[in-house]
Amino acid sequence: MSIGGGRTKTLLLIFFLLSCLCDKSHGQYFNDESAIQNVTYSYDDYYLRGSLMIKSFPNNMNAYIYYATHDGVWNMTGTMMAAHWKMQNPENTYGNWSFEGPISPYGISKFYVYLQLVESGVTYTDDNDSQYYEVPNGGPRSTANCDGYDVVGTTVAKGVTKLSLALNGAGCALYSPDVKYLTVSIVPYSKDMVRIKIADTANNRWQIPASIVPEGSTEGTITTKSYTVSYTTSPFTFKVSRPSGEVLFDTGVSGLPSLIFEEEYLEISSALPANANIYGLGDMADTFRRSPDTTLQTFWALDRGTKRLNNAYGSHPVYFELRNGKVHGVFLRNSNGMDVALVSGKITYRVIGGVLDYYVFTGPTPAAALDQYTSLIGKPAFVPLWSLGFHQCRWGQTWTTTAGIKATIESLKEIGMYVDTVWADIDHMDAYKAFTLGSGFAGWNDYVATLHEEHMHHVPILDPGIPPVDNYSPYQDGVSSDIFLKWPNGTEFLGEVWPGTTAFPDWFHPQANGWWTKQITEFHGINAFDGLWIDMNEAANFLIPPGYEPAYHINNDGAWEMRGLNYRTISTNVTHYSGATEYDAHNLYGHYEAIHTRSALSSLNPGKRTFILTRSSYPGTGHYAQKWNGDNAATWEDLYLSIPQIMSNQLFGIPMVGSDICGFGGDSSEELCNRWAQLGAFYPFSRHHRAENSHDTFFFVWETVTESALKAYKIRYTLLPYIYGLMQEASKTGNAVARPLWWDNAKDTKTYDIDTQFTLGNGLLVTPVLTPGATTVTGYFPDGIWYDWYTGKAASTSAGYKTLDANLTHINVHVKGGVIMPAQYPAKTTYETVRNNYFLIVALDKYGQSTGSLYVDDGESVDAQYSQVKFGLGGNTLAIGTGWNKYRITPKLDTVKVLGYSSRSAPRRVYVNGRRVSGAQVELSQKVLTITGLAIDLNSKSVLQWK
Repeated sequence: MSIGGGRTKTLLLIFFLLSCLCDKSHGQYFNDESAIQNVTYSYDDYYLRGSLMIKSFPNNMNAYIYYATHDGVWNMTGTMMAAHWKMQNPENTYGNWSFEGPISPYGISKFYVYLQLVESGVTYTDDNDSQYYEVPNGGPRSTANCDGYDVVGTTVAKGVTKLSLALNGAGCALYSPDVKYLTVSIVPYSKDMVRIKIADTANNRWQIPASIVPEGSTEGTITTKSYTVSYTTSPFTFKVSRPSGEVLFDTGVSGLPSLIFEEEYLEISSALPANANIYGLGDMADTFRRSPDTTLQTFWALDRGTKRLNNAYGSHPVYFELRNGKVHGVFLRNSNGMDVALVSGKITYRVIGGVLDYYVFTGPTPAAALDQYTSLIGKPAFVPLWSLGFHQCRWGQTWTTTAGIKATIESLKEIGMYVDTVWADIDHMDAYKAFTLGSGFAGWNDYVATLHEEHMHHVPILDPGIPPVDNYSPYQDGVSSDIFLKWPNGTEFLGEVWPGTTAFPDWFHPQANGWWTKQITEFHGINAFDGLWIDMNEAANFLIPPGYEPAYHINNDGAWEMRGLNYRTISTNVTHYSGATEYDAHNLYGHYEAIHTRSALSSLNPGKRTFILTRSSYPGTGHYAQKWNGDNAATWEDLYLSIPQIMSNQLFGIPMVGSDICGFGGDSSEELCNRWAQLGAFYPFSRHHRAENSHDTFFFVWETVTESALKAYKIRYTLLPYIYGLMQEASKTGNAVARPLWWDNAKDTKTYDIDTQFTLGNGLLVTPVLTPGATTVTGYFPDGIWYDWYTGKAASTSAGYKTLDANLTHINVHVKGGVIMPAQYPAKTTYETVRNNYFLIVALDKYGQSTGSLYVDDGESVDAQYSQVKFGLGGNTLAIGTGWNKYRITPKLDTVKVLGYSSRSAPRRVYVNGRRVSGAQVELSQKVLTITGLAIDLNSKSVLQWK
């Protein structure tokens, strides 16, 4: 039958064996007749579907049938130009097979199929790639009946414009019945953000509750705005522009399809400039700048590792566009499954439920745009200071007992490693049951007490799956409170995770918070943890339960093999307490768990900041939790991908983020672990973690890795005051911590594609080695003076690429001229470090000037009293001012190091507030001026001068 207005063809395809991977003749497995016959297919813009027959093959072999799309060259990898079909034949024998698979977002012109037989790991192929099928016109879906909607009524009240829309003509009915009447609300959210919501007039469709993700004001009386909104009436389209006329979002450009709003399929497109600079649209592992022509991003939280281009653990339907040095963003507040395609000068949203609820924010600077976005979804949580230290974890091997963990930590201490936090994976549990300790962890709470005495910390893993077993109070309490997810008939939904059969909490249930808080509080009594690691919260399920699948299939898990919505998760049929179905609320599961977890930890430790590491996330999660990028692999590609992943999460409002150092899965080489230890020292969240059955890569295993780690982490702990200040700023303004190079250089077009370097704040440039066998690395330096961290020499004075030496144990780090970085003498824990004296790294710009600041509080309290000290240097004078002074700073400022000092002779005298400092010592070497012995009190204003 025809699908979505596409065509159906039946052809006979004759294949001949071209090659096999052994000496056996093809006749042993394939007859002279074709193995694949009677190929029938149909297509629309997005999918190829059909059937075929395999005539025969040996019963003792597994059969795999694939296809490749063609657009100039054959390409057999990825989801953009090629993908694997989803084949269905339960008996895995010859006979009739059905198939479907995504095509590239811009359509395909040709495809071919081939058959592989696998016996004892050896592959035999029946293939003839000169035989292919054509898809005329690149596979356009017939939209002849899709005429969109007309505006039939308008009202304006309290600054909000409401438009009544009526379906124009018979409608599309591409995948489900059209909604006949729509209401459009245009709400000026703020002077820099406008909300445009398109909803069903007659029916209350699913929308995210404001208690889970804020929606802002529903009234919009704003007098001065940095945008204008216009619309056409027949068909309805809308456009958001700057007052200058620059268009930010436009659904009405000629050639774009009309709005489609069906019961289970919503589609809308907006024009983009050619070669647009688009960032965001995650969770994903991909280049930081998304391809403007070949991006197909799926939003459906999935436990599937960090396969490149696949949908991953979280869902963030937001993008930032950088255009002509200005940034704006677009957020779709919708939690349903969706595909978003960037192709040929447009962005297209294909959503399987809910409403179209857009927020367009105008920037125009990167920091302003992120401030506006996080003002809506929630500012990032301010992390406790200890969380900025080094974290050690492992799954399996030496990490399965108290003794094994203790021995490993002692070995790290013996090499002089900086260590703040000891983690525990699922090995710590009794039979993998949450809130328990296994027999191998006897004396564990005593060990945690010892860690606390040494000013170290502990974070255990906590999964949401609760096994329905006897004498297990988390389950019995949950049954009593009736808080587990249920099928529509009221019976408990059960899946399977690490402990076996499991029930899952319903975070929408009003008793869920009390139940969760009780379990966490009681668990703390036997394991005095300092934070929690909430994993498997997509939610992951080792089974594939039955559940509803809509007619439009999003490209779930498409980088591997396109799957249904129910693949390895909770059934879409499950109904939450609120009446919401998992079909609608799936992408919120981990986010809502983070909300409840922060509430529980805040109850456990009133007035203290929480630390919660989550795997799944949604817009606003950063207000409650921190994040790591999930199950990466010990590969050079994953080392590289960690950088764009971390920078993307800054845009998602989650600045405290990192990737597992040395890779989670697979065996890492010594060289790879060297480079990862160096890079990981500059992740906002820095944790070494390995998977079960992978070999140990602790920093003491290889001497070269020990050298790399100690060298890099010494820098991290030295710059702890600087990094802590960035985190505090992020909690107030949303500003990025790990920044792309364009963040502070938005007019420099050469920075737009760079995702192999990043800066911490505006002052520290990190240029890691990301390829094997390298002894040099080429990096880009934005305009200005950049000083080598190690020597203090000017490495670059103008914008451009430079090749830098990078031996096996060295990572290149540079300081930006014009920035003053507060630092402290590093100790082995953050607790000890912040009690040591301060020193300043003063990097002069071309004018001989520099500025910076220091933020200090107790490191753990919510709404803590704090002091903020500002520094400014010009000529031979450093001014020290207290902008806010409510927290007593005990350590003194004892050293100032000036990079780029132009005088040929060292000063002879040093003064503080006009008084000569007799004990001060001065050294000048290669334009680095170092003044020591100062002992300046930072609780009051001071002026440091030298002559």
